[in-house]
Amino acid sequence: MNNSEGRTPRVRNHLSIMAQTVVGWAGSAVASIVAVVGVISWVLIGVIIGFSQGWLAALFAATGAATFVMVFFIQHTTGRQLRAVSLKLDELIAATAGANQSLIAAERRSLQEQDEMERRHPLGL
Repeated sequence: MNNSEGRTPRVRNHLSIMAQTVVGWAGSAVASIVAVVGVISWVLIGVIIGFSQGWLAALFAATGAATFVMVFFIQHTTGRQLRAVSLKLDELIAATAGANQSLIAAERRSLQEQDEMERRHPLGL
């Protein structure tokens, strides 16, 4: 294994941890308060200086950039959590006596196959 191969998983792990941290913080009460105070401050300053074109352009650029980045962070974190839950459920299915092994990795099947599986194994049974 060369040096670049060893670094890639570590970089991915660090980026993943960073994304989870940002998403976790963004969902906190403190982040909500910071956002509300920021918006109120932005509006008050805008009223004082008259909402110039530059002022509005900066608002659109900042909110667009933040939204763009957060979509990827949230998608990454949600995907990671979904994979973890799927692994746990697969393990529970495999460990249960008499479990139907065809249900493991059902998320990888086509929608038609999933519909058929649901008809054969209704949820809640």
